[in-house]
Amino acid sequence: NVATAQSQISFKNDVMPLFLRGGCNSGSCHGAARGKDGFKLSLFGYDPDGDYYRLLEEYVGRRVNLAAPEKSLILEKVSGAVPHTGGKIFPSNSKYYETLRSWIAAGSPLDSNDAPEPVRLELEPEKVVFSRPGETRQAQVIAHYSDGTKRDVSDLSLYMTNNEAVATIDKQATIVGHKGGGTHVFARFNKFTVGTEVVVLPEGNFDWPDTPEHNFVDPLVFAKLKELRIVPSDISTDEQFLRRVTIDLTGKLPTPDEYARFMNANGDTKREQLVDQLLQREEFGELWAAQWGEWLRIKTDTNPESGTAMKAGWNYCHWLREELIKNTPWNLIARQLLMGNGSNFRNAPSNYYTMLPQGKLDPQKIGEDTAQIFLGLRTQCAQCHNHPFDRWTIDDYYSFTSFFTGVRRKHGSEAREYYTFVDVDAEPAKHLVDGRPMAHRFLGGDIADVKDKDPRKVLADWMTTSDNQLFRRNLANRIWGHFFGRGIVHPIDDVRISNPASNELLLEELGRRLGEDYGYDAKKLVRDICLSRTYQTSPDTNESNVGDESRFSHAYLRRLRSDVLFDCLSQALEYNHPFRRSTAERAVVMFEGGRYDNFNSYFFSTFGQAKRESVCTCETQTDASLSQALHLINGGTVDSTFQRNPILIPRLMKEHDDSQSIVKSLYIRILTRLPTANELLAMLALDPKSADERTQQNFYSSVAWALVNSNEFLFNH
Repeated sequence: NVATAQSQISFKNDVMPLFLRGGCNSGSCHGAARGKDGFKLSLFGYDPDGDYYRLLEEYVGRRVNLAAPEKSLILEKVSGAVPHTGGKIFPSNSKYYETLRSWIAAGSPLDSNDAPEPVRLELEPEKVVFSRPGETRQAQVIAHYSDGTKRDVSDLSLYMTNNEAVATIDKQATIVGHKGGGTHVFARFNKFTVGTEVVVLPEGNFDWPDTPEHNFVDPLVFAKLKELRIVPSDISTDEQFLRRVTIDLTGKLPTPDEYARFMNANGDTKREQLVDQLLQREEFGELWAAQWGEWLRIKTDTNPESGTAMKAGWNYCHWLREELIKNTPWNLIARQLLMGNGSNFRNAPSNYYTMLPQGKLDPQKIGEDTAQIFLGLRTQCAQCHNHPFDRWTIDDYYSFTSFFTGVRRKHGSEAREYYTFVDVDAEPAKHLVDGRPMAHRFLGGDIADVKDKDPRKVLADWMTTSDNQLFRRNLANRIWGHFFGRGIVHPIDDVRISNPASNELLLEELGRRLGEDYGYDAKKLVRDICLSRTYQTSPDTNESNVGDESRFSHAYLRRLRSDVLFDCLSQALEYNHPFRRSTAERAVVMFEGGRYDNFNSYFFSTFGQAKRESVCTCETQTDASLSQALHLINGGTVDSTFQRNPILIPRLMKEHDDSQSIVKSLYIRILTRLPTANELLAMLALDPKSADERTQQNFYSSVAWALVNSNEFLFNH
């Protein structure tokens, strides 16, 4: 049975929820930064004491009339008795109105210091499965209080859904299924948000095909597909797999020789052998160094106070590249970064505390970035108010910030050399609302013992253990997102209750294996993913999985990220574009991502290269656009390749005696496949068959131009 947490009406537990339920303290109403119509409430109720003051004491007798409760302005506003911008919120005959009136009639008491408060929230049932669209289910929200009691707060909660097309939940907590699919519904009460999964089975018969399972990944993926009645696509062809996995593991195209070896190989283990070979190549570490370089915001600029000198940036990138090439466990990389001390020239990980926006050493920003990079959490909302769609509060935000308030920096002997060190006696962060010092506390965990210790080491010890779910799930999700174009939680750095995993069991097992079984050896998890039947599915869809992107029933078409696309373009056409300020031959290994002071910088900006101004993964854009198509058709990048590249086409003309062989060779090196019979006929029909070598060379160049401008080249599939 659910009992009431307190016998008398409580301001914090009874009145404050009314403001949330009615939308009064939302950002569009009185919860706005400056309030509305002269009255301000804390956003989503993060500051009850402040709200009590503004309601009763800011203008005594104006908003609350203790002598005549019904004449209180707050009651007249919510009931619509007087003009109110928000309209009628609660009718005068509603229980919500009566709760507010009774509280005022009782003298508008403020809760005592020992009054029970919510400590946990439940949304029941934990999962809802509708056998067909149109079914309903009544949900219930239970609040657990600090004195051990619990209370049904279904009529005081705020509700929302992730996908209204699949299912909705109304103000009475009634869940309604609308069409086949899966989604989540959520309830918010006090500072807590909880969710429950809703599955609506599509109508019609369903037969699960006999689909082989290659490793532990597949049963977890297939179980979710079976539940949603989605049939996975067929397995990819050898050509598709070769191109896909080579690009994903090395950022390069398969060479014609690699194509020939793989296609001519026999045996059931050829794909496994290919993956093992690719994992041993340096390009694997280089590709992940480029990825981490964006997450860590590695770049240089001309601001003398920023601490981002080219020497420091190059050392930082080179250290990261070497660590990933030698397959250092990712938790050890994270530890080195978090505990980086000393010169940014001599100890590369210390650049974690120098490569900051405008070079400003801001503990709050460091805390935000650390949570987002290593835990996948965007805590920025909690800087000013409790997170509206997650569990993080202002207390959590400033307690986590305390781990970095002791970080200090001083100039070295060179102009842009900085030494990072820690003052272990530094004061913790102060709370935004009342200025009280906030004890060091792990996100979602306990208070940390940092007495006479470097708080960053204490944080690293907690964060990088094999059983830290936030850390290991975040890294596993980032790895998965690289190979599928989207994370199990997507975006990959926006983990929150209101953005749940599309396959919770899969994410949990990937994280467990990465942390506990593999000791954060990323290659082992990558191998599992690449050898799974799930990764090897075809991009071709069937009737049941058309439009499915979040359940991984087929290969998702992924436009190559800008640096990988640039390198593949250069490789396919055998032309190394020169990079100024660098001797690099590949954009992937440019420590700044190939963006600055290059003749081809327009290419990188057009194709969405991350500016590295923040740690957000949203900076890397892989959406297709008209400007990209126009640049490839007639822009300088491709045009200069054909104008300045006298090698590829003449070489192919010397190696092959007939047009058919040259066209096939171009298909293999650009698209990693042979042309279909119809494609070959169409291409050869345009062959001028001229004795003029220049004319014939122009024809083959046109074939190559057409292929690199195709979607098949621009996307990994």
